[in-house]
Amino acid sequence: MDLEVIERLMQMLSNSDVEEMEVTEGNLRIRLAKGATARSNTTPVASSHNAYSAIQTADAAEAAIDSNVHTIVAGLPGTFYRAPAPGTAPFINAGDEIRDGQQLAIVEAMKMMNPVEADCDGTVLEILLDDAAAVQAGTPLFRIRKLAG
Repeated sequence: MDLEVIERLMQMLSNSDVEEMEVTEGNLRIRLAKGATARSNTTPVASSHNAYSAIQTADAAEAAIDSNVHTIVAGLPGTFYRAPAPGTAPFINAGDEIRDGQQLAIVEAMKMMNPVEADCDGTVLEILLDDAAAVQAGTPLFRIRKLAG
C-alpha cells in the first residue's frame, strides 16, 4: 500500500461522518481514526499489527521499535466497562500480568454483556479508555507487552 492510497483514505475519512476505518492489504493492516478516539488531535492515526505505520505517531514509533507491544481492540460496538459491576474492582489494572483467555473488561451491546478477553499472555501497559466509554468495533482498548516465548 503506497502513501498516495493512504492519503486518499485519510481524505475520505475526514470528509465523512465515519469516525474510524480499517483497511487490510496482505499482511499490512492500517487503522485510521478521527475525533475522540484518535491519539492525535490534528491528524488521523495509522497503525498496524506488523509494526509498520504510514504515519508515525509517538505510539506507532514505540510499537515499531518494540514488536512485543500488542493492542487489544473492541470486537463490537457498545459501552466499555472495566469492572464486572458498578462499585466493584476492575478486572485488571495497568501493570497487571494477564493470561491468554483471561477476561479484561466487558463491552455491553444491546443489554448483552460481552467479555473482552486477552488473546495473549503479557503485561498490561495501558488501559486506553475510561470506564463507560462508547466504543466501535476496532476501538483500541488495551496495550499489552507480550511475554517472550
